[in-house]
Amino acid sequence: MSRAQAAGDGRGTYARPSPEERRRMIAEAAYYKALNRGFQGGDPVEDWLAAEREIDAMFPNPEQQREEADLYEKLRAALKDLLAEAQAVNADTLRQAFERATADLKRTGRYTAETIAKVAASLRKDIASTAVKLGPRWEDLSRRGGDLFEVWRDRGAIFLSQAATAVGEWLRQTGTRFGQQTYRAGEMVYKGAFECTACGERLTLPESAHLPPCPRCQALEYRRH
Repeated sequence: MSRAQAAGDGRGTYARPSPEERRRMIAEAAYYKALNRGFQGGDPVEDWLAAEREIDAMFPNPEQQREEADLYEKLRAALKDLLAEAQAVNADTLRQAFERATADLKRTGRYTAETIAKVAASLRKDIASTAVKLGPRWEDLSRRGGDLFEVWRDRGAIFLSQAATAVGEWLRQTGTRFGQQTYRAGEMVYKGAFECTACGERLTLPESAHLPPCPRCQALEYRRH
Protein backbone atom coordinates (compact mmCIF):
# COMPACT_ATOMS: atom_id res chain seq x y z
CA MET A 1 0.00 0.00 0.00
CA SER A 2 1.41 3.37 -0.94
CA ARG A 3 1.15 6.50 1.14
CA ALA A 4 0.54 9.97 -0.26
CA GLN A 5 0.88 13.35 1.37
CA ALA A 6 -1.89 15.58 0.11
CA ALA A 7 -0.48 18.53 -1.78
CA GLY A 8 -2.32 21.80 -1.28
CA ASP A 9 -1.45 25.47 -1.43
CA GLY A 10 -0.40 25.62 2.23
CA ARG A 11 -3.73 27.12 3.26
CA GLY A 12 -5.91 24.03 3.34
CA THR A 13 -7.06 24.10 -0.29
CA TYR A 14 -6.76 21.31 -2.83
CA ALA A 15 -7.05 21.11 -6.58
CA ARG A 16 -10.56 20.80 -8.00
CA PRO A 17 -11.29 18.14 -10.61
CA SER A 18 -10.26 18.86 -14.17
CA PRO A 19 -13.10 19.57 -16.64
CA GLU A 20 -12.82 15.97 -17.88
CA GLU A 21 -12.92 14.55 -14.33
CA ARG A 22 -15.83 16.81 -13.42
CA ARG A 23 -17.81 15.64 -16.44
CA ARG A 24 -17.08 12.00 -15.61
CA MET A 25 -18.25 12.48 -12.03
CA ILE A 26 -21.44 14.20 -13.15
CA ALA A 27 -22.18 11.49 -15.72
CA GLU A 28 -21.66 8.78 -13.09
CA ALA A 29 -23.88 10.55 -10.55
CA ALA A 30 -26.61 11.10 -13.16
CA TYR A 31 -26.44 7.43 -14.17
CA TYR A 32 -26.96 6.29 -10.58
CA LYS A 33 -29.95 8.60 -10.21
CA ALA A 34 -31.61 6.83 -13.14
CA LEU A 35 -30.46 3.42 -11.90
CA ASN A 36 -31.94 4.01 -8.45
CA ARG A 37 -35.39 4.44 -9.99
CA GLY A 38 -34.97 1.47 -12.30
CA PHE A 39 -34.58 3.71 -15.36
CA GLN A 40 -38.30 4.36 -15.14
CA GLY A 41 -39.62 7.89 -15.67
CA GLY A 42 -37.56 10.91 -14.78
CA ASP A 43 -35.78 13.32 -17.06
CA PRO A 44 -32.14 12.77 -18.14
CA VAL A 45 -31.59 16.52 -18.33
CA GLU A 46 -32.88 17.02 -14.78
CA ASP A 47 -30.72 14.09 -13.64
CA TRP A 48 -27.68 15.74 -15.20
CA LEU A 49 -28.41 19.17 -13.72
CA ALA A 50 -29.04 17.72 -10.26
CA ALA A 51 -25.83 15.68 -10.48
CA GLU A 52 -23.95 18.78 -11.62
CA ARG A 53 -25.13 20.72 -8.57
CA GLU A 54 -24.13 17.88 -6.26
CA ILE A 55 -20.65 17.49 -7.72
CA ASP A 56 -19.97 21.23 -7.71
CA ALA A 57 -21.09 21.39 -4.07
CA MET A 58 -18.59 18.64 -3.25
CA PHE A 59 -15.69 20.71 -4.60
CA PRO A 60 -15.96 24.33 -3.48
CA ASN A 61 -13.68 26.87 -5.08
CA PRO A 62 -10.40 27.77 -3.30
CA GLU A 63 -11.89 30.83 -1.59
CA GLN A 64 -14.79 28.75 -0.25
CA GLN A 65 -12.39 26.01 0.85
CA ARG A 66 -10.32 28.50 2.84
CA GLU A 67 -13.47 29.95 4.41
CA GLU A 68 -14.79 26.52 5.38
CA ALA A 69 -11.39 25.42 6.74
CA ASP A 70 -11.18 28.61 8.83
CA LEU A 71 -14.71 28.09 10.12
CA TYR A 72 -14.07 24.42 10.90
CA GLU A 73 -11.08 25.29 13.11
CA LYS A 74 -13.02 28.08 14.85
CA LEU A 75 -15.94 25.75 15.55
CA ARG A 76 -13.65 23.03 16.94
CA ALA A 77 -11.86 25.56 19.17
CA ALA A 78 -15.13 27.05 20.45
CA LEU A 79 -16.57 23.60 21.17
CA LYS A 80 -13.39 22.54 22.96
CA ASP A 81 -13.54 25.60 25.22
CA LEU A 82 -17.18 24.95 26.08
CA LEU A 83 -16.53 21.27 26.82
CA ALA A 84 -13.65 22.22 29.11
CA GLU A 85 -16.08 24.29 31.20
CA ALA A 86 -18.56 21.42 31.63
CA GLN A 87 -18.84 20.21 35.22
CA ALA A 88 -21.07 17.28 34.22
CA VAL A 89 -21.55 15.68 30.86
CA ASN A 90 -24.61 14.24 29.17
CA ALA A 91 -26.25 14.46 25.75
CA ASP A 92 -27.82 17.82 26.63
CA THR A 93 -24.43 19.21 27.65
CA LEU A 94 -23.02 18.34 24.23
CA ARG A 95 -26.08 19.56 22.34
CA GLN A 96 -26.07 22.90 24.15
CA ALA A 97 -22.32 23.35 23.66
CA PHE A 98 -22.60 22.62 19.95
CA GLU A 99 -25.59 24.91 19.53
CA ARG A 100 -23.89 27.73 21.45
CA ALA A 101 -20.68 27.39 19.43
CA THR A 102 -22.55 27.57 16.11
CA ALA A 103 -24.79 30.42 17.33
CA ASP A 104 -21.76 32.47 18.39
CA LEU A 105 -20.24 32.03 14.94
CA LYS A 106 -23.50 33.04 13.26
CA ARG A 107 -23.52 36.25 15.28
CA THR A 108 -20.16 37.28 13.86
CA GLY A 109 -21.84 37.75 10.48
CA ARG A 110 -18.77 36.38 8.69
CA TYR A 111 -20.33 33.15 7.50
CA THR A 112 -23.62 32.21 5.88
CA ALA A 113 -26.03 29.94 7.71
CA GLU A 114 -25.56 27.38 4.92
CA THR A 115 -21.77 27.34 5.36
CA ILE A 116 -22.08 26.99 9.14
CA ALA A 117 -24.56 24.12 8.77
CA LYS A 118 -22.29 22.35 6.27
CA VAL A 119 -19.20 22.65 8.47
CA ALA A 120 -21.13 21.70 11.62
CA ALA A 121 -22.34 18.52 9.90
CA SER A 122 -18.75 17.69 8.92
CA LEU A 123 -17.58 18.13 12.52
CA ARG A 124 -20.38 15.93 13.89
CA LYS A 125 -19.45 13.25 11.38
CA ASP A 126 -15.79 13.34 12.39
CA ILE A 127 -16.77 13.14 16.06
CA ALA A 128 -18.93 10.10 15.29
CA SER A 129 -16.07 8.40 13.49
CA THR A 130 -13.52 8.96 16.25
CA ALA A 131 -15.91 8.52 19.19
CA VAL A 132 -16.30 4.83 18.40
CA LYS A 133 -13.02 4.48 20.33
CA LEU A 134 -14.39 6.32 23.37
CA GLY A 135 -14.05 4.75 26.82
CA PRO A 136 -11.23 2.27 27.48
CA ARG A 137 -9.33 3.61 24.44
CA TRP A 138 -9.53 7.24 25.59
CA GLU A 139 -5.92 7.95 24.65
CA ASP A 140 -6.54 6.58 21.17
CA LEU A 141 -9.57 8.82 20.80
CA SER A 142 -7.59 11.88 21.86
CA ARG A 143 -4.88 11.02 19.34
CA ARG A 144 -7.30 10.48 16.46
CA GLY A 145 -9.72 13.26 17.37
CA GLY A 146 -7.07 15.85 18.10
CA ASP A 147 -7.51 17.80 21.30
CA LEU A 148 -11.30 18.11 21.18
CA PHE A 149 -11.91 15.48 23.91
CA GLU A 150 -8.54 15.73 25.61
CA VAL A 151 -9.98 18.38 27.92
CA TRP A 152 -11.81 15.53 29.71
CA ARG A 153 -8.92 13.07 29.89
CA ASP A 154 -8.01 13.69 33.54
CA ARG A 155 -11.57 13.91 34.90
CA GLY A 156 -11.58 10.37 36.26
CA ALA A 157 -13.05 7.02 35.26
CA ILE A 158 -16.65 7.85 36.22
CA PHE A 159 -16.66 11.10 34.25
CA LEU A 160 -15.13 9.41 31.21
CA SER A 161 -17.70 6.63 31.36
CA GLN A 162 -20.46 9.24 31.43
CA ALA A 163 -18.78 11.04 28.54
CA ALA A 164 -18.74 7.90 26.43
CA THR A 165 -22.47 7.43 26.94
CA ALA A 166 -23.18 11.13 26.40
CA VAL A 167 -21.34 11.34 23.10
CA GLY A 168 -23.14 8.29 21.74
CA GLU A 169 -26.57 9.53 22.84
CA TRP A 170 -25.98 13.05 21.47
CA LEU A 171 -24.97 11.65 18.10
CA ARG A 172 -28.06 9.44 18.00
CA GLN A 173 -30.24 12.46 18.80
CA THR A 174 -28.73 14.42 15.92
CA GLY A 175 -29.26 11.52 13.52
CA THR A 176 -25.51 11.02 13.05
CA ARG A 177 -24.53 7.38 12.69
CA PHE A 178 -22.25 6.39 15.57
CA GLY A 179 -19.14 4.54 14.44
CA GLN A 180 -16.73 4.31 11.53
CA GLN A 181 -17.71 6.71 8.76
CA THR A 182 -16.95 6.89 5.07
CA TYR A 183 -15.99 10.25 3.64
CA ARG A 184 -16.47 11.68 0.16
CA ALA A 185 -13.94 13.77 -1.72
CA GLY A 186 -14.73 17.43 -1.16
CA GLU A 187 -15.76 16.92 2.48
CA MET A 188 -14.19 19.05 5.19
CA VAL A 189 -12.33 16.77 7.63
CA TYR A 190 -9.96 16.99 10.57
CA LYS A 191 -6.32 16.31 9.77
CA GLY A 192 -5.06 12.72 9.76
CA ALA A 193 -4.75 9.64 7.57
CA PHE A 194 -7.46 8.45 5.20
CA GLU A 195 -7.63 5.30 3.08
CA CYS A 196 -9.28 5.10 -0.34
CA THR A 197 -12.02 2.46 -0.22
CA ALA A 198 -11.41 1.58 -3.88
CA CYS A 199 -7.66 1.02 -4.10
CA GLY A 200 -6.32 1.29 -0.53
CA GLU A 201 -4.20 4.37 -1.22
CA ARG A 202 -3.45 6.16 2.04
CA LEU A 203 -3.66 9.93 2.07
CA THR A 204 -2.34 12.07 4.92
CA LEU A 205 -3.73 15.54 5.51
CA PRO A 206 -1.36 17.66 7.62
CA GLU A 207 -4.17 20.04 8.55
CA SER A 208 -7.95 20.18 8.47
CA ALA A 209 -8.96 20.41 4.83
CA HIS A 210 -11.24 19.16 2.08
CA LEU A 211 -10.51 15.66 0.85
CA PRO A 212 -9.30 15.56 -2.77
CA PRO A 213 -10.07 12.67 -5.15
CA CYS A 214 -7.80 9.67 -4.57
CA PRO A 215 -4.37 10.60 -6.00
CA ARG A 216 -3.94 7.06 -7.36
CA CYS A 217 -7.30 6.05 -8.84
CA GLN A 218 -9.39 9.25 -8.63
CA ALA A 219 -12.08 7.45 -6.62
CA LEU A 220 -14.12 9.62 -4.26
CA GLU A 221 -14.61 7.61 -1.07
CA TYR A 222 -12.34 7.22 1.98
CA ARG A 223 -12.26 5.77 5.46
CA ARG A 224 -10.33 7.39 8.30
CA HIS A 225 -7.27 5.21 8.91
